[in-house]
Amino acid sequence: MMPNLKLKPKPQSKRFKRWVKIAHYWLGAIVSIQLLLWLVTGVYFNLTPHYELKGMEYQQSHHPEPQRQAFDPQKLVDIAPLLAKHTQVESLSLVALAGKPVYVLDAKVQRYAHQCQQQTLIDAYTGNALLIDKQSAQKLALESYTGPGKITQVKQISAPISEWPTQCNSLWQIAMDDELSTRIYINAVNGELVGHKNDHTDIADLMFKLHFMDYLNQGSFNNPFSWLFGILTLLLSLSGLYWIVENLALKRYRISIG
Repeated sequence: MMPNLKLKPKPQSKRFKRWVKIAHYWLGAIVSIQLLLWLVTGVYFNLTPHYELKGMEYQQSHHPEPQRQAFDPQKLVDIAPLLAKHTQVESLSLVALAGKPVYVLDAKVQRYAHQCQQQTLIDAYTGNALLIDKQSAQKLALESYTGPGKITQVKQISAPISEWPTQCNSLWQIAMDDELSTRIYINAVNGELVGHKNDHTDIADLMFKLHFMDYLNQGSFNNPFSWLFGILTLLLSLSGLYWIVENLALKRYRISIG
């Protein structure tokens, strides 16, 4: 009769299993923290009104859309000399800016408003170049504002801008003294309204940062922490799969039918 010999596991195998077990526990703890943050921030987004998330309590629509019907066509300068002077122009449009007709000359059309704009503003009545100075920025900001506050501070800021991490252009920041501490942002290149920020959006921005793991403040979900979380989740799944196969091989699962 043959003796019942049991093969002892190699020390390397035991050590490997031990490290897989430890790694699985720690990976589970780390991944669980981010999953909990997703749950908490997701509940916050569902319970918070959209206008608070976007800082729109005192914001009204403000877009420099073409308003040719409000202008006297006879007074508009001919665009031919403008195009002759500005030879590298991909696009020319007529918009209303602070109640005045303005030609916008795009040297290179950008897909998104936050990208670096290569635009020149021309007064459509005089043909003179326009700049979005402090006074213009204040007027444009007040056009978008419906609250009770008054202007307390106006300053120009350049990228990178913490509240608008994807913004490439310089902005005018106009601070209001209302109960929400509203800050209005105007694009210093073309006068477009970038948006409003206030105490509510400060909380919302933090929640978005936690939800999208944007801890480097890049304004994007496609960031290194997202990649790292994906790798950690994959390792957690693989280590868990290893233990399932190991337990099946050792017949640690008991399945009873009936």
